[in-house]
Amino acid sequence: MIVFDDQGCAVCREHWLSGSRPRYLAIDVELHTRLFRCDICGSYWEELERYAVEVTESEVQHFPGEFRSVD
Repeated sequence: MIVFDDQGCAVCREHWLSGSRPRYLAIDVELHTRLFRCDICGSYWEELERYAVEVTESEVQHFPGEFRSVD
């Protein structure tokens, strides 16, 4: 796992540290995860029950519905 300080950008990391969130995209009820994306750097973040981690676009394909890249 990548160290938190090496994930995303300073803006999206600050969102998590301050209790706010990057832009919400989707939820996977079955896996208890939510998907977010930073509007500044474009990083995808998966929020699990206890922490958030940056993930790749291929790792977020399990989210239900018509997930499309927002590039």
